[in-house]
Amino acid sequence: MTDDRIRKLFDTYYNYVYAIVYRQIQGIGTREDVEECVSDVFIDVLRTMDSVQTSALQVYIGRTARNKAIDVCRSLTAGKNRRLPLDDVPEPQSPQDVPADAEDAEQRRLLFQAVKQLGEPDASIIIHKYYYGRSAIEIGRILGMNPVTVRSRCARALRKLRELTKDIR
Repeated sequence: MTDDRIRKLFDTYYNYVYAIVYRQIQGIGTREDVEECVSDVFIDVLRTMDSVQTSALQVYIGRTARNKAIDVCRSLTAGKNRRLPLDDVPEPQSPQDVPADAEDAEQRRLLFQAVKQLGEPDASIIIHKYYYGRSAIEIGRILGMNPVTVRSRCARALRKLRELTKDIR
């Protein structure tokens, strides 16, 4: 693989891989752990890239990132899972509203499932726009689309998403 292709792969998927790894490792590891894991993901992808179809590359990279991050979490938490007798566990004191947080988490899960139902590239457009805060120009550059097309697909995807999520609220 040429240096240009490696650089293009890295430039195209770095933010995607970083977001997946960060979301998995946050609260468990350090920034260095995240960056090391991202590097490991790209090393694995480069080793096996010849056997992956181009159309499935993003999915393959995403799964590799998630699996590597899970492995890092497991190694970071090994030994931290010592069990305490139930009598020794203090009563949790939290200013948070646990039932409301659980309901919010469930709504986020259902929303994400609805976004996945949109299919590609609409799901990617919605995620890039509302999760990463990217503009239509940036999304177009990332997905290889015209920014006008990105905006119109985003508007259609939002209408469809409203329909899919009308029962969630």
